Amino acid sequence: MGWSDAIAMAGRELLRRPGRALLTMIAVALAASLLTALVAVATTARTRVLDQITHGGPLASISVAAAAPNPSQAGLDNPTPGKAKVLTSTALAEMRAAKHVVAVVPVLQDSVEIEPIKPVQITPTVKVAYPPYGANIVGVNLGQVSSLPVSLLVGKYPSPGSLTEVDVTQSYLAHLGLAQNQGEKVIGTDIELGSYEILSHRFSIGLRFDDVEIVGVVDQQAGSGQIVAYPSLVLGLFDWTAAGLVNGDRDAPQSPYAAALVEADQLADVNAVRNEIATIGYSSSAPGNVIVSVEKYLHVIEIILTAIGAVALGIAALGIANALLAAVRERRREIGVMKAIGARDRDVMRTFLVEAGCLGLAGGILGTALGVAIFLGIGDLANSYLTSQGLRGVPITLAWDVPVGAVVGAAVVSVLAGAVPAHRAAKMPAREAVEA
Repeated sequence: MGWSDAIAMAGRELLRRPGRALLTMIAVALAASLLTALVAVATTARTRVLDQITHGGPLASISVAAAAPNPSQAGLDNPTPGKAKVLTSTALAEMRAAKHVVAVVPVLQDSVEIEPIKPVQITPTVKVAYPPYGANIVGVNLGQVSSLPVSLLVGKYPSPGSLTEVDVTQSYLAHLGLAQNQGEKVIGTDIELGSYEILSHRFSIGLRFDDVEIVGVVDQQAGSGQIVAYPSLVLGLFDWTAAGLVNGDRDAPQSPYAAALVEADQLADVNAVRNEIATIGYSSSAPGNVIVSVEKYLHVIEIILTAIGAVALGIAALGIANALLAAVRERRREIGVMKAIGARDRDVMRTFLVEAGCLGLAGGILGTALGVAIFLGIGDLANSYLTSQGLRGVPITLAWDVPVGAVVGAAVVSVLAGAVPAHRAAKMPAREAVEA
């Protein structure tokens, strides 16, 4: 009996019992789809995501303080800055011109009095009015949010350049006595931002009030403040207060720039950019060791996801073994007849292994196609979320070896699962099989 005969007999047997064959093939297909999707996701996380975050973005972002560098802290990821130093527009321009710099985002900051204009609805039956209190407002170009350590939690970012819309941080929620998951309660509420100016050497004070609407809640580490807005709003508040310098207000701020965020083109160039910033005369910090930790955690996730897929494929293999053992019991007479007319043990074993391989191959092809579709769907959802958060999407591509490996793996595992039933059928005595 040759391979063609074994394939023909296996095909006839599968057609004779289509229900069992279909269920077994579906089990293999589901396991293969799960394995393919999980391995593809793990591979993308380890290669594409790492590639994306190491080429620019928040992990390649450098925080520049309005302070001189501290020689004793050189080389540290988070050094203690030296003496305070005004961060000027000239210095920012020099940083933009530095090699390997993709973007420089100034961080403006000013002190304001915050007062909710209307009582805040804490519960469906309780509204609370809050007195004004002092805090900081942070101004950053939210159009460059992909380069910023700013994440939107609920609501939206202010409209580009808006003077009437702001986001608040979780500290603002805490001040109102709201939990972190209650950010929607402040969306759409109005607050008043108050600032003062020394109008004369006699220290008469002029007050300015800006009414703004809260449109979102963010988590941010760009600056120290409870309010986040576009620079134009903060700059107007700063100019109003800073005008008091000529009237003897020694506490008036000298520069609107409290800090800056410099994005290097890739993680490997962060140190070179930091050295250039030190040459310009400012202290900087960067999360240099973060990427190492990220890579380790992603490797653990890759191992876990692959193991889950392998377990699923192992369960499917047990299903194949069980189905073939049942087939051996049902076909004992057929096996006896085959041996009586001259079939050898290896011929009988070959027939059952071919049958198991066909089930595995068909299920592997179907399952791999389904797994690839699931992977692409997950990728689209992930990129939609990243885009909504103002971050770069991850290229969704699949290496050829993942689907090919899944199909081949499903077939091989199926053949291995059929080895025990095939061996049992091959070693069955012809007389015992015929008389069964």
